[in-house]
Amino acid sequence: MTRPFRYKDIQLPQLRSFCLAARLKNFTLAGRQLGLSASTVWEQLRALERMLGCPLLNREGRSIELTAEGKVLLQIIQPHIEAIDSLKRLFDEGRARLSPRLVIASSQYLLRYHLPGPIQTFTGQFPNVELKIQLPASSELVMAVERHLADVAVCAYEPEESRSEVLDYETVLELPLSMLISKRHPLSRKRKVTLKDLVDQPLILPAVGSITRKLIDRLLQRHDLTNRMRVIMETPIFDTTQQYVEMGLGIGLMHLQVEPRLLANIHMRPVDESSVPLSIAMVVRKHGNLPETVRDFQRIVRECLHGSRSR
Repeated sequence: MTRPFRYKDIQLPQLRSFCLAARLKNFTLAGRQLGLSASTVWEQLRALERMLGCPLLNREGRSIELTAEGKVLLQIIQPHIEAIDSLKRLFDEGRARLSPRLVIASSQYLLRYHLPGPIQTFTGQFPNVELKIQLPASSELVMAVERHLADVAVCAYEPEESRSEVLDYETVLELPLSMLISKRHPLSRKRKVTLKDLVDQPLILPAVGSITRKLIDRLLQRHDLTNRMRVIMETPIFDTTQQYVEMGLGIGLMHLQVEPRLLANIHMRPVDESSVPLSIAMVVRKHGNLPETVRDFQRIVRECLHGSRSR
């Protein structure tokens, strides 16, 4: 029978497992991300407790919670683990300083209507930077930064919900909820359109599970309209919404801030019943030194989108 490995000194894998388990509050999830079994993660943390001479976490059902000592340890080692995990990327960036690189992750809508100005300004000021733009699924935008697949994400987020402890969120835009109505639709001639006017109308909504859709669903539920709406399409692609609204096949509900002249054959009306905008943030890694290219892009986004946010 193979004897379990006994840890004699504090080792990096133990500290990495501790940080991840503390953040995810689950041995199984931590082990899955680290490629280890839950029992291995548990043994690493038990050995760490023995060496430090105090409990670091407590089980609460399937979840785990840090003790006061565990919180102290996490605060001490989290920046160092982040710095070590960033070592390869930072080294590669330093080695390639003659041709620095910036990877941006965002959505189709933001890249089309809000980021062309900042990106054009950035490339004009820093022509030697190798720029890469990614369009992952909305649920993977933040994860792209967390996993070092992107340097910065510009994406929707919910300020009141829990966030990753290793990421920094900076709100740069707040998008109001609007109705998109074909100019040929009878409602386009009505001076003021309310949510009740949309009952029994074919609707085109953002994809289920997206943050903008969650805000819309909460609004409809608050006004007791959820079961009275007729949804004919759910799509994460704004161009699809725009196309089918222009065709007169449905009315779109979406958080956006676009110059009306850019929406041919569409009337854009505010939803007066909605008081909660969709928050758009720049997301970067919190610990360690941010590459200069990221700091430059952050500065330019702030300068270019400041006016958009204040409108």
